[in-house]
Parts: sequence; C-alpha cells; structure tokens
Amino acid sequence: MFVWGHGPRQCGNKSRCVTGGDGTLRASEWRTFKMFVTRLLVSFFLTTLASGHHYEMYSAASTVAPLTALSSLAQDLQQQVSDLRAELRTRLETIRYELTCEVRLLRESLANDSQAIGGKVVQATNEVSGLKKKFRKGVRKVTEETDAIKSELRSQKAELYAVRNSVYDVKEEMMDKENEIMNKLHRTNQTLLCHLFDLQRQVRRMNDSFLRTLMAAATRRIPSREDYYPIDTHHSFGFAEDRNLTTHGCLTDFGPPDEGFMEEHTDHHPDQHPDQHPEGRGTTASPMGEYPPMRPGRPVLPEDCKDPNGEPYLEFQPMPRDCRMVYDMGLMQTGVYRIQPPGLPAQEVYCDHHTAGGGWTVIVARMKLPRHIPFNRSWAQYEHGFGDPAKEYWIGLQTLHALTSGRTHVMRADMEDWEGNTAYASYDFFSVSGPEDRYRLRVSGYSGTAGDSMRHSNLQQFSTFDRDHDQEDWSSCSRARGGGGWWWGRCACTQPTGQYRRGHYHGEERGVTWWHWKDTNYSLKTLILKIRAKE
Repeated sequence: MFVWGHGPRQCGNKSRCVTGGDGTLRASEWRTFKMFVTRLLVSFFLTTLASGHHYEMYSAASTVAPLTALSSLAQDLQQQVSDLRAELRTRLETIRYELTCEVRLLRESLANDSQAIGGKVVQATNEVSGLKKKFRKGVRKVTEETDAIKSELRSQKAELYAVRNSVYDVKEEMMDKENEIMNKLHRTNQTLLCHLFDLQRQVRRMNDSFLRTLMAAATRRIPSREDYYPIDTHHSFGFAEDRNLTTHGCLTDFGPPDEGFMEEHTDHHPDQHPDQHPEGRGTTASPMGEYPPMRPGRPVLPEDCKDPNGEPYLEFQPMPRDCRMVYDMGLMQTGVYRIQPPGLPAQEVYCDHHTAGGGWTVIVARMKLPRHIPFNRSWAQYEHGFGDPAKEYWIGLQTLHALTSGRTHVMRADMEDWEGNTAYASYDFFSVSGPEDRYRLRVSGYSGTAGDSMRHSNLQQFSTFDRDHDQEDWSSCSRARGGGGWWWGRCACTQPTGQYRRGHYHGEERGVTWWHWKDTNYSLKTLILKIRAKE
C-alpha cells in the first residue's frame, strides 16, 4: 500500500484522481501499475535478446570489433533503462499528484459533510433538548395533577367516611328514638286502657243511677242510698263493693243524684199505677223512651281483646327477641330483621332461615366484599356491636349475654375456602356470661366436618387489644393477631375477627382462620357464626 504526500500543484482533471478516501492507491490502479511494470521488463528482455541475436548475426561477419558492439549494446540498454526510469518517475509523479489531489478533495468533501452533519447534529440536539424540556414539563404537570387527584380522593374518602359515620350515628340515634317512641306508645297504650276501663265503669254507673232515679220517680218514693248501692249483689250491677271507686287515680266516687235532678225527670200521671205504662204495656217508661235491659257485672273488654289468661293485651305484637321467634312468627325469608333482646334496646341482626331448619341469629359474619370493615376494635365497641348486618358485623357481647341467658342455645359455624370447598362445625351448647365475668364463653358438644377449633375458647374470658384477659404471659393474643377481639385463652385455634386476606399468606397469623380445617396461615373466604335457641 502506497501513501503519497501533498503536492504543491493544484488539481487539474479531477477524473484522474486515483486515491481512496485516506490517500492510498485503489486496488484497480495498483493492478494497472503492476501490469505496466511487467510489460516494461518484458520489453527490455525482448530487446536484449534481439540485440544479442543481431550481434551473433554480425559477429560472424565482423569479429574485429566485438567490444564496440558490446559497448553499443550497453549504451542502448542504459538509454532504455534511463528512459524507463524517466517514464516511471513521470508516471509516479502523475499518480502522486492525482492521489494528493484526490485526498484533498476527499478531505474538503469530508469537512463539508462533517460541517453539515454537525449542523444537523446541533439541530437534532436542540430538538431533543426541547423535547426533553417538554417531557419534563409534562411529567411535572402530570405529577402535580396526580398529586391533586390523590389529595382530592383522600379528601373525598375522608368525607365519605365522615358521611358514613354520621349515617351510622343518625341510624343509631333513630333506633334509640324509635325504641323510646315504642316504649312511650307501650306506656300510652296501657294508660289509654286504664282510662277506657274507668270511662266504661263511669258510664255504666251513671246509667245505673239514672235508671234507678227513673224507677224511684215512677214508684213515687224518694230513693235511699241503698237504691244506688244495694247490698244484694244480684241486683247491684257489680258496684256494691266499689262505693269509693278509684282506678289508678282516674275516677272518684259518684254519690246519688240530688232531689232536684229526680223531680226534674219525674213525669207521671196521678191516676197511673206506678208499674203501668201509659200505653198499658206494663213496662217502665222514661222520657227518653225504652232502654235496653241491663246486665249485672263489671264492664269488660271484648273477647278478642283478651289473651288466654284473661288479661288484656296490647294492640300491637311485642318485638321478637331473636331470629327463632322471627321464624316462628312466619317471617321465613333470610335477611335483616329487627329484634329486641331481653333488657336491651331493639337492634338489627341478620337472620338465616335457610340453613339447618332456619331461625339462626348471626353473631359474626366475614365474607368477600368490595370493602371490608376493620375488626381491630376496642372493648366498648365489642360490647355494643358494630358493622352492617347485611354485610360484615359483630352482634355485641351485651346482646350475646342477653340472648343466651336463661335459654339453651346451639351454635353453628359455616365456612368456605377460596377453592369453593365448604365445611361446618356445630355445637350443642353455647352461652356467654355477663360483664361481671368478662363475658366468659361456654361452648361444647362438637359435630361437623370442619374440626373442633372452638374447644380452646371454652371457659375463656373475652379479650381485646385494650382489655387483655387471655392466659398468655408473654404478650396479648389480640395484639399479636391483628387487634381483633375473641375468647383467646392461649391464642385459640380460630379467629373470626382477624384481618381479611386471600388464601395462603406469609408472616404472622392474622387472617380469618379455622385451624382444624385449614392451617393458621390460610385466610378463609367466608366464615359465619350463628346461634339458635333450642326447642
């Protein structure tokens, strides 16, 4: 590979430049150069041979001057070599000049192209910088809008929670007002019945006095006090024992009517027999016409206003105490009903009338929902209950004690995993004591397919994260299991009040679990506990 320097002359014919872009000979020109040199050497040797042959031809004729012929041949060869060198030098100079010119043109073209490319690169760089600025600006704007949307969503979420809490508060207030109104209606109904009895007695007594007055006026004699309060019970109309009649302080005693009243209402003929009617019918008459025959005895309620014991009942049926009573009343559709446990205000619960004969009162419900309520609640909340009976809720320790006191109850737990499998656990005895014993649980008599995971909760007191009554000394089972309340003992094998998760999970045991059916690191899809009074 040949490399040539720069010549001082300018380029002539640009088509004669034979160098590449880096100032080297191209392959085609190099082959031409080799062919030219080869031809030159071949021509030299042929000339030499021809000269030698000519020498031989003339040597025979002229042997006298061999040195002269040899010298002449050498001179010819020297001349030819000189000419060959000159021609080769000329050809090399020409090639060098053309290569130098071509390299210069290539450099200029490369410089121009580099300058153009540099301008385009600068322009592209400026465009990329502008795009980067626009992109950063857009990202910043999107981030600000996203933050604003997040803030708005948080505020709306807070408002929704506030509205929900206010709705719950209003609902509880309405329930309290409804209970108060029902109690007032109950008391008012009793008061109205009292006044109704007194009015009936008063009307019958006044009617009795009025008729007695008419009878006395008809017989032309002044009635005595015995006429109004006779001793004979057969004709006393039931008031002989009620001379000073008072009923719950509603009425006082009525004395006999005065003489003016009797004289004003006395209308008879002097020749008429006291017991003879003016028209001769033989009956007692009065200015008001005929009066119906009077019945002896106290005024009483109609027969349809009495219960079998003879006591008057209210105009509305009492509220059922549990879902078993709801079912017995003929309301056999599963759903939310209003009950009133003994000694407590009325409240809404979920009644299951389809499972195992119906009449079940759901005490705790966990199921798949778009949004779950937290069960890490305080002792006071677990006492009164929380949640929505139509979704997830806890019925309340006070309600459990009121429902199970004095009546034997059974319990049932229905559960489902995330693969669609179901199981149940049934117990023949379920009872919760009062607050003085910290709502101690008594449960026994297991049967079913899920396993006896409630046996470790038997005879245990209730615990929450703020009231620890379990048997563990190292810590609180409620706090270690996510804050839910339960009859823990030594951290029991079931946790219906745990954190709602999906199937298997890693970490601490905080899910909705039933250990004897699934392990403690498997959170169930559905777990519903319900109770029902025995026959």
